[in-house]
Amino acid sequence: MRLTRTIQINATEAARGAVPPIEALPRPSRVPLSLPQQRLWFLSHRKGGSKVDLIYVGLRLRGELDEAALQSALDGLVARHEVLRTTFAVEDGEPFQRIGPADIGLPLKPGDLTAAADVEATLAELMRFEGQAVFDLEAGPLIRTRLARLAEDDHMLLIIMHRMVSDGRSREILICELSELYAAAREGRADRLRPLPVQYADYAIWQRRRLAKELLQRQSEYWLRMLDCTPEVLELPTDRPRPAQPDYSGSYVEFVLHERLSAQLKELSQRYGTTLFVTLLAGWALVLARLSGQNELVIDTPRANRTRSEIEGLIGCFVRTLALRIDLSGDPTLETLLERAIAADGAQDDQDLPFEQAVELMDPPHKPGVILTWQNNPGESVELPGLELEYVGVGDRVAQHDLALNLSEVGETICGRLIYPTSLFERSTVERFVSYLQQALSQMAADPGQRVWSVPLLLAEERRFAVESNPAEEACLQDRWVHELLGAQTERDPKTIAVVYKDQSLSDGELEARVTAAAPLVCPPQAPPANSAPRPDTTVMNFIEGPRVVTEGELQASSIMRYHVTKSYREQITNSGYYEQLKYIVEPSFQEFESPGNLDTSGELDNTVFPGFQHKYAQTGLVMATDRCASYCRYCLRKRLVGKDSDEIAADFAQIGQYIRGHPEITNVLITGGDPLVLSTAKLDKMLDHLLPIRHLDSIRFGTKTLAYQPKRFEDPALPALFKRIDEAGKAAVIVTHFDHIGEISVEAEHKIRSLRAQGVQFLNQTVLLAKVNDDPEILAATFAKCHQMGIRPYYLFQARPVKGASHFQVSLRRGIEIARGINQRLSGIQKTFKYIMSHHTGKIEVLDLGADGRIYMRYHQNKSPEKIGKIFSRPHLEGACWLDDLPEG
Repeated sequence: MRLTRTIQINATEAARGAVPPIEALPRPSRVPLSLPQQRLWFLSHRKGGSKVDLIYVGLRLRGELDEAALQSALDGLVARHEVLRTTFAVEDGEPFQRIGPADIGLPLKPGDLTAAADVEATLAELMRFEGQAVFDLEAGPLIRTRLARLAEDDHMLLIIMHRMVSDGRSREILICELSELYAAAREGRADRLRPLPVQYADYAIWQRRRLAKELLQRQSEYWLRMLDCTPEVLELPTDRPRPAQPDYSGSYVEFVLHERLSAQLKELSQRYGTTLFVTLLAGWALVLARLSGQNELVIDTPRANRTRSEIEGLIGCFVRTLALRIDLSGDPTLETLLERAIAADGAQDDQDLPFEQAVELMDPPHKPGVILTWQNNPGESVELPGLELEYVGVGDRVAQHDLALNLSEVGETICGRLIYPTSLFERSTVERFVSYLQQALSQMAADPGQRVWSVPLLLAEERRFAVESNPAEEACLQDRWVHELLGAQTERDPKTIAVVYKDQSLSDGELEARVTAAAPLVCPPQAPPANSAPRPDTTVMNFIEGPRVVTEGELQASSIMRYHVTKSYREQITNSGYYEQLKYIVEPSFQEFESPGNLDTSGELDNTVFPGFQHKYAQTGLVMATDRCASYCRYCLRKRLVGKDSDEIAADFAQIGQYIRGHPEITNVLITGGDPLVLSTAKLDKMLDHLLPIRHLDSIRFGTKTLAYQPKRFEDPALPALFKRIDEAGKAAVIVTHFDHIGEISVEAEHKIRSLRAQGVQFLNQTVLLAKVNDDPEILAATFAKCHQMGIRPYYLFQARPVKGASHFQVSLRRGIEIARGINQRLSGIQKTFKYIMSHHTGKIEVLDLGADGRIYMRYHQNKSPEKIGKIFSRPHLEGACWLDDLPEG
C-alpha cells in the first residue's frame, strides 16, 4: 500500500495549541462541504445515488392528529436547522453548500389509504416505494415527508433524509424537536427549544480550518500506517458468489445475550480496565477470524463524533467511521486478544480525519466489509400530545456491508441485530454466525486463557454430531444434549418457558431436571457401510422400464410420465458406484395411488387458497404449475389441486398474481407441482408476466429434477433470456434442484449448473431421505459435498413422506437423526448448510434430536403464522415412527 495522492483542502493555517471553538463567523461566498459530506458527494456521483445513503424515520400515530400543527412543526424544523434546507452545487469542479431561505418550509405530502382493500399491504408498498426513491443533491430538497391516512385515528408519518444532511443521532434530535414543536403549535405557544449557537455550515468551515497542513499530514500518516498490509477484503464464506453489481437488499437476525452472560462480560471488562464495547469487539473479531481464516482484519465502527458542546443539538452529517485493526497472529489467548482490541480502540486519538476520507489515500483502496455499531445510550422515548406513538422500521432491509453487527445495552441485557445482504447469505447461515458470537463471548467470560484458534465454536447440532465414537463421552453428551440445543437458540433465565407442547409448558429449569433424570439413549448412532448387500427384508423390484410392464394408458391415467426414466439416467446410476443401493428404487402400486396415506401433505387441509396456488408459509407462495411429475418413484397428491390432465395451472393466472400482491409477506414464489420445467419456456414466460411486476417478490424459484433426468432441457436458447428477464426485474432466479443421491449428478448436469451460475442463476438443493436408496450418511455426505463444489447450497434433507404399502419410503425418525449426525461427521464448515426437515400440513418442521428423556424435539422451521417459527416442542418417541402424526401427543 502506498501514498498515491493527497486530499486538497482549501483552508487557512489552523491555530496552534488549543482547539479553537466553533463560532458563527462571517462565511465565505462558497461554503465548503465538511469532509464526511465530501466523501458522500463523490460516492453518490460515482454510483448515481443509492438507497444506502438515506436516514429513515417511521412513526405510526394513533389518535387525534392535528395535521396543521404537524405541518407547522415540520416547517419549524427546517427553519431551525439550515442543513435541512441545504443543497449542493458545483463550481470549477468543486462542490459547495447552497443554503435556502428560512421560510422555505417542508411540504407534507398526504396520502389517503382508507379505501384500499388491504390497508396494511398498501402501506407496506408505499413505505417500500418511498424508501427506495433517491434524492437529487443539486436540486433538493434532501428531506421529504409523507403522511399516510390509514383510518380516522391512525396515520403513518414517514420522514426520509439523505446522509449528506443527517446521521443516526440527527434522527433522534429530529424526533425530539418535532415533539416539542408539535406541542407548541397545538397549544398556541412559543416552543421551548434552546437557540442553536452555530449551524452545520459553521462546523464545516471550522473543520476545514482545523484539518489543515501539519495536522492533516500527521493524521493521514497514522491511517496509512494503521491500514498498511491489511487484507483488502475479508474473505467470509458466503452462500452465493458476490454479484457483479452491488445489491443492497438485506435482512437481519435479532438476538439477546441473557442477563447472566451480559453481567459476566461487564465484569470481564472491568477486570481488564476496558469498555464493554471493546470486549464485544474482541468476541466479534474472534468469530470473523475463524470464519475467514485470516489472522489480521479490519472492523469498521461508526462514532457519533459529537465531542464539541457547540454541535450537540445540531442535525447534520457528523458520524465518521473508524477502522479498527485487530491482530490475531501467533495464536494468542483470549486474554491477549482482548488486550489487542483495547490497543486498537485506544489508538483512535487521531480521529479528526474521517476514515472514509483517508481511504482515498490508499492504493489499492480499502473496501469495507464488516462494521460493528455500539449504542450504550439509546435515545429517550418521546411523545406527541394526544397521540400514541410507535416507531416503525423503514430502512431495515438495506445492507451496505457484508455483515453489520449492531449492539446495544437494554436494561441488564445486551441486544443485537446482525444485518446481512440477501445476495450473499441465507438466513440460516447468519443464524449460525450469531450462535458463534454467543459462544465466543461465553468462552471469553468463562476462560480467557484459551487459545483463539482452539476455542470450540460449534452449533449445538454440530457439537452433538461431531462427537467421535467414544461411548462414555457420547453418553455424557446425550444426557445434556437437549438443554444445549435450547441454549444455542437463546440463553434463558431458569424460569423462562423453554418448551411448549399441547397445553403444557416446561421452564428451562424444569426441562433441565427432566432431561438430567432421564436415561440416555439405548442405541448409539450406527451408520451402515456404503454399498452394502441387499437387506434380508428387501423386496427387489426393477425400474419402470424393466420387467414390470405397465401400459401407456395406465401411465397417463396415473400422471406418471414413463419417458422421464431414461436409459441415460439408468446408466448414470449404474456407473455411479452406488448401484447396489439405488437399484431398490421402486414404483408404488396402482392400489397405492388411491391410498389416503400422508404421501405429500402440501396439498391437504387448509393450505390451498384456490386451485393451483398455496400460501402455506409466511414468506413463500407455492405455484402448482403442472401435475406432470418427473419423479421416477413418487406419486404426488398435488394433482388433486390442478387435475389429472392439466399441464398448466388455473387458466386465470392473474388471480394468483392479485393474491400475491395483497400479501406483502410473500417474498418469493416457488413454481412447483411436479416439475415446471416440463413446460415450455413460452408458458413459463407467461407466468412471469404476472409475477415480475410484484414489487415485494425478491426471488422466483423453479423446483426441478430435469438436471438429473433431462439436462438437455437447459439447451433451450430461450431459457437464458427467461433468467435474464427475472434478473432485470430486480429479482433472483433460483433453481431448486432435487439431487437425492450422488448417482444423479452427471457430468452433463454439472456442466449445465456451472454455466447457469455464470449467468447469475442461483441454486439450492432439496434431498429426500429414502429407505434402501440413500439412507447412508456416506452417500448423502458425498452428494452434499458435490453440490457445494458446484455452487449448490443444500438446504433441506427431507424426512421421506410415508406411503401406505410402499416400504421404500419408510425411514424412521430415529434413523433419520442418526443419518443426519453421520452426514455432519463427514462434512466441515459451511458445507453443513442443510436442515433435517419433515413437511407437515401445519408447516415445515425441523427435527432436532431424540432426547435422553425419550422425546423427539422439533421446532417449526416454516409456518404460515410467523409467531410459531422457531418454537421448540416435543412429543414422546414411538419406535418406528416416521412422521409427526405417528408420534403420540402426550
